[in-house]
Amino acid sequence: MLHVKKHRFTACVAAAVLVGVGAAAVGGMTTASAQTTSKAPVSQAEIVVGPISEPGSPSVAQCPDGMGVINGGYNSSSFSQSNGGEPYDGIVASAPLGHGKGWVAQLMSGRAQARAVCVPASEAPQVAVGPTSGEHEDSDARCPDGTSVIGGGYIAASWSRNGWGESQDEVTANAPIRDGKGWYARQFAARVQARALCS
Repeated sequence: MLHVKKHRFTACVAAAVLVGVGAAAVGGMTTASAQTTSKAPVSQAEIVVGPISEPGSPSVAQCPDGMGVINGGYNSSSFSQSNGGEPYDGIVASAPLGHGKGWVAQLMSGRAQARAVCVPASEAPQVAVGPTSGEHEDSDARCPDGTSVIGGGYIAASWSRNGWGESQDEVTANAPIRDGKGWYARQFAARVQARALCS
């Protein structure tokens, strides 16, 4: 039974690779066959869960000594709502720390809990920090020469609210740059800073 499962797993992985290659070819509108190179997986990974923050304050998931962050995210412990139950909070930060040793998350007014995926420092990507954008403009975090983006995030420099303190803003872009050499972010109304994980 184990032998059968192994073959099924191998077939699934092969199918996923073929789908990825096909998608890249279609997305780039090219008939040339896509070339892919794969790196060995990291030797070990550790999930670090940060503390639940105070309302509207950041939560930091700090990697252990000798490790760096390769990915991360957040959990909303509480999310502010109106009296009618409508959400009026915002995710103002979900990004790698500038020194690459953890992940930060923050809500506009609720409580957040950051989570980080940490790997040995020798296998961890570099962090590129973009400039703070103008209002409703892009912030581009560009990877150093010889590296490509493998992930990223953003930190809001400001966040629009109405007179009752309800969110009037949203992150409208948080994605890799098309050429694969960085990460960009944009807010609906206010200013933001992109961060890229480069390897």
